[in-house]
Amino acid sequence: MTFRPLSCSDRWYGILAILGLILVAAGMVWAVLHRPVDGLSFLLILWVLASLLVFVYIGYRTLGAFTLEYWVDRDAVTLVWGPTRQTVPIGQIQRVLIASGSSQMPRAKPWHWPCPDRRRAVCEALGMVNSYATRPLNQQLILVTAGESYGVSPAHPDGFMSALQERHGLGVARPLQAELRRPPLWTWPLWRDRVALVLIGAGLLGVLLMFGALCFRYPALSSDLPLHFDASGIPDRIVPKSGLFVLPIIGLIAWVFNLVMGIWLYRRVQQGAAYLLWGGAVAVQFVAGLALFNLMRW
Repeated sequence: MTFRPLSCSDRWYGILAILGLILVAAGMVWAVLHRPVDGLSFLLILWVLASLLVFVYIGYRTLGAFTLEYWVDRDAVTLVWGPTRQTVPIGQIQRVLIASGSSQMPRAKPWHWPCPDRRRAVCEALGMVNSYATRPLNQQLILVTAGESYGVSPAHPDGFMSALQERHGLGVARPLQAELRRPPLWTWPLWRDRVALVLIGAGLLGVLLMFGALCFRYPALSSDLPLHFDASGIPDRIVPKSGLFVLPIIGLIAWVFNLVMGIWLYRRVQQGAAYLLWGGAVAVQFVAGLALFNLMRW
């Protein structure tokens, strides 16, 4: 049986926040396209990139708030939150508590919004509580197991309890273990590989440094710059200063290409080859950066 939680107005505010982020980001992109290249342009682009990360996170929390459900079958209670599934075997549920007014979780952090009652925290009276609820702890039903407790807030608590008792009375057909199932992308070993993350991050940092340095220096550069020199050291190729953006763009292309190919190799258990690709991207940033800083002196 499927049970929906009590309504959560935060999910609608989450949609408004997402729309607001999109409008602000679009406005900043428009401003960058209609102003001279300078340091402020670079900072605005950085703000847009950062807002994309916030957009993804708030979008995930909002999706979870809209899709939160409780599935009760003979063997387990499944707590649905977005693309994740938390399985709580019925055979491991020791008791169900109606949290009292004195039961409280630590204050929610800003990153718990929207739906701040969906979080995992330690409660004095109950220990570790993994809350899949739209109401505070003192208004939740607590499924107590030997490992940790799970908080729920079904819109029809009596029906939820009846279904749970009925399935418990039937006995377990398949012995299960508590399990959190995530999308495959979330379980990649890459996210726990510090060497890989450092190499990828260093390449991205190199790209940002080149774009940032050029943007801040751009207004002071001469309109035409030497891009190539003959054997005597005399410039034989003069280009507009906008041509300098070729160097950080080359760095960006190298980073993206090596990132994709490195992930492809890493997924095929060829970590050494992936490290070489990501390290190669860092080397490209270094060489391109030296050339860029040398040309910006003119």
